This record gives sequence, structure tokens and C-alpha cells, in this order.
Amino acid sequence: MAITQVRTDRVQWGVIGCGQIALDKSVPALLAAQNARIAAISDPLVVRRDLVETVCSAQPGAALRQYEDYRALLQDPEVDAVYVALPTGMHLEAVLEATAAGKAILCEKPLGRSAGESREMLRAARDAGVPLMTGYMSRFSDLYAEAMRLIGGGAIGQVTYVYANFSYPALGPYPPGAPGGWRWTDAKGGGAVLDIGIYLAFALREILQDEIAVVSSLSCTTIAPPGLPNPDTTVAWFQTRKGIPGTFVTTFAHAESRILFYGTEGRLEMEGCFSQSPAGRLKIDSETAHHVSEQGSDAPFPHYDNYRREFEHFSERLLTGSPSYPTPLETLTDALLLDSLRQTSAAGQAVTIPTAQDYLDERNL
Repeated sequence: MAITQVRTDRVQWGVIGCGQIALDKSVPALLAAQNARIAAISDPLVVRRDLVETVCSAQPGAALRQYEDYRALLQDPEVDAVYVALPTGMHLEAVLEATAAGKAILCEKPLGRSAGESREMLRAARDAGVPLMTGYMSRFSDLYAEAMRLIGGGAIGQVTYVYANFSYPALGPYPPGAPGGWRWTDAKGGGAVLDIGIYLAFALREILQDEIAVVSSLSCTTIAPPGLPNPDTTVAWFQTRKGIPGTFVTTFAHAESRILFYGTEGRLEMEGCFSQSPAGRLKIDSETAHHVSEQGSDAPFPHYDNYRREFEHFSERLLTGSPSYPTPLETLTDALLLDSLRQTSAAGQAVTIPTAQDYLDERNL
């Protein structure tokens, strides 16, 4: 559905939550986007709103309205779409309220704390005819697109095994009790699986053009202070619907950003491709190709460029009425995998994951 009330060739955006991601990445991305304009912001802390306004003041014509409560922003008739950049545990309420207000929604990953929450938000958006997209910014990088092209084109032959690890040391930048400390203290919305395992979930699905069907995992605590509800490390093995086996690691204990695809005719390695800034290295060794592609700090892209591309993608879809990606079923597929990673660790046995459509059909939705 196209947003018919847009008054210009740019979607008018409101930003809900003015934390680090919004200040450092999303707001500069909106200022640079060709088909989007930041019109309003909301955050309960005036100091955060003022920091965003300072960033915006450097851009001509970027005057914006400030709101303490995002519910007031949702009533702003000049706002076409909202970007939800709140902690994961606050997504459900904000998205449902934005849906009721008739605003298009780009919500930061993961959409919900569970498949059930994700289903509730997607169903509400569908019933209201409101576009809802989950923010997977790294899928808009050049190296990510190149990996999809090479794997899909058979550059390493039939894929026979995958090793995937996305981790970062979170205790330093986000200690419990500090901004961002919900990663440790929110029993339902925190933990490495939800915060960064989601990147591996959507990357494996998209690059392999396949879904993980069976998974078994172990979750444990390695560095977290005692008494916190979330394990800081999850290690899993999996098999896709096409039969590809692999291992999956995500932790708050060390730094790693790597996916290795092994095939009958070679190997492809993605390194550093999930950074908030455009960066990374792609190396392929096969019978037909031997090369390295890099996108780093010296690349001709601003540090927020993946986010700019994401906003332009969704804005263009809103203006034209064409589908955005990930689709609702893809978002639900990723949520079902994250649920299964946590369930199998608690159960101590492998879990078979239903397709997103089967999951909905079982619930008569």
C-alpha cells in the first residue's frame, strides 16, 4: 500500500527513541536520504532530543518538532512514517500504537522478543493496512549483496557446511544499570541471541536462500556478573531445509563477525560485514575465482550509509506501494529461529522449526 497522504516526493519521518543508534546512524542517514526527511523526534530525555536537534541543525531545511512522549508524535499529522529505535522490550507497545495511528513503521531488529510478539505486530499492521518493516541494515551493504550473488550463482558449487559467528564484548560499553544495560537485565528482551544472533538468522536465510529447519543449542554464562537473567553465550548446530549443516555462535564475551561458506568447489568468507558502519572483507577461493573484496574505513561511504540505503529502500516502497524487504513472513521466520535457539537450550534437545506459514496456519491466522 502506498502512503497516499504524502505531500511531497519525500516521506516525512518521525524518530521514536534518540539513543546511540538514532544519534550516530539513523538521523544522519535520514538527513542524507534522497526520498526521506526527518520531521519529528521523541525521547523522554531532553538532553537526547537536544543532541539530535544539534545534528539536524547543521543541515539546511532540517527543522524538526520535539516530543517527550512518542504518543504525541504519533498524533502529528505531518509524520508519514516512524522509525522505532527503542530497546527490544518496548517494541511491541510502540509498534501497536503506531499501527493504530496509521503510521508506516520501520522497527529496529529484532521486531519482537518472541515469535508470538512478532506475529501480533505483523497481524495488527496487516489488518490496519499499515506497512511494517524490520530494520536489518547490514543487508544493504555492497559486500552482503556480493555474497548473495556469488553463493546464489554457484561460485563455490554446492554449499556443504556453514560456520557463523557474530559476537562483541558488551560488558564494557553496556554494563548492567547503564544505558544499553537492558541487554543483560531484561529477562525477555535481552541476551546475545536477540541482540546480535538476529543478524546471523537473516543473513543465513537470505544468502543461502534457505531456512534453518532443525537446531540444537547450548546457552551459558562466561563473563556476566552473577545474578543476571540472560546467558551471554549461545552455541548451536543446525541443518537447513535443503540439508546444509552448520554451526552458529553468538556471545557478549569476545569480538567476532564472520560467516564461512564451504562448498564442493571452494570457500567464501565474510568478515566484519555486520558492523554499524559500512565495512568488511569478502574472500572467495574456488576453482573459478580467487579474489578479495574489501569495504573499510577508507571506502567512499559515510559511516551511516547502510542506514541511508535502508531508509531509502523503505521510503521508496512507501511512495510506490511496492513490497519491502524483509517481508512479514521472512521476519517471522527469523523470530521462530531465535525462539527455537532459546527453547532447545532449555530443553536440552533438538527442535524442529515450522515454516512461518505453517506456524500461522496452525493458529488459524
